[in-house]
Amino acid sequence: MIVLALGGGTTVALVDRANEQRAAQELADQQAREAREAEELAAAEEAYDTAVADLDERITSLGTLATDVDTALTTAGEDTDAAATLLDAAAADVVPAAERAALDTARTDLATTLDGWGETWDAPEKPAERPTTTAEILEATEDVEADTATVDTMLAETQDALDVVETQRVGLTDAAEALLATVPGTSQFYLDTNPVATNASRSDMQVAADGVLASWSTSSSTELAGFTAAAQAVATSQVDQEWLLAHPVHPARPEIEAFARSLSGGVPIDFSWAPEVNGAGPDGNSGGLATWTTAQYGYSTIQLSDNVAELWPDIGIQALVVHETGHAITSKCYDLYAAPPFNSDDEMFATSWAISMGYDDGNGSGEWAYGRPSDEQIAAAYGCR
Repeated sequence: MIVLALGGGTTVALVDRANEQRAAQELADQQAREAREAEELAAAEEAYDTAVADLDERITSLGTLATDVDTALTTAGEDTDAAATLLDAAAADVVPAAERAALDTARTDLATTLDGWGETWDAPEKPAERPTTTAEILEATEDVEADTATVDTMLAETQDALDVVETQRVGLTDAAEALLATVPGTSQFYLDTNPVATNASRSDMQVAADGVLASWSTSSSTELAGFTAAAQAVATSQVDQEWLLAHPVHPARPEIEAFARSLSGGVPIDFSWAPEVNGAGPDGNSGGLATWTTAQYGYSTIQLSDNVAELWPDIGIQALVVHETGHAITSKCYDLYAAPPFNSDDEMFATSWAISMGYDDGNGSGEWAYGRPSDEQIAAAYGCR
């Protein structure tokens, strides 16, 4: 063993140096600890700020989605109401059952979804301020991240539910437009199955059918209601005309109507009969009145007094019927009627036409009432057949 004997001053110096080294080490340790704590605090603050920013973004997205939901639910509710109105207009005896049932099902499905829509969730509030200590910040960050996860769930579930509404809305629109698309075929079916319905009713139905647009809109129910009413009128007219054909008031009526149609060049003609027409009938004179139109397929209507049938086949009565048929055929020969030598003179055209057909009785042809047509007019009328 070696023992060093040191002086008192030397011993003090060594102790001071050791204390300095310890102090320096403690200071270094404290500085390292403070640096770590600062790094931990900075990392916690960054994580917290990121979490808050994420939550703020989700809250903004939820607000936007909430607006979309309000708009979609309002629109979907309007669609279900419009579909119900369209179904009311789609008379079951006119609109095909399959398309009507499909629309009703689509409307019911969407209405059920809307009725089952839950309350809108309240989004969590963004934290007012960041805590100060690392431990507090870490705990707050977990809370913020939990809120973000909750909002993510809200967003996903709400979007899924909204997607269902949108899908059902598309299905409802498709069903409505599929129903509207049946109108042309239904119109043709009514034409084919109601051949003796009046041409006026048939024409009105075709006009109404053309007015039903293929795309579903706020006016669709009105358009469809107009068509269904017109189609029902065709069916009613068919029944009425069948009864009249089976129960003519005078046996000559069917013969007279067939006679006029045989001369009309294919122009469809409706007939009506009354005791008095155009101021004639009861006093022994016979009356006739014809109307014509170039709309649709140019059908016409001839009204005759009952005594026309009673006096048939008197040659003057035949000439009267031909004169009225001359009015009826105007729709087919409109360009001829509108140009010289007629210049849209209805009575001179019909009188000329009757004479050109060989029915020259002055009383029935119209000559006594309207004057003798010129040879040029008679020759021109001969071109309308």
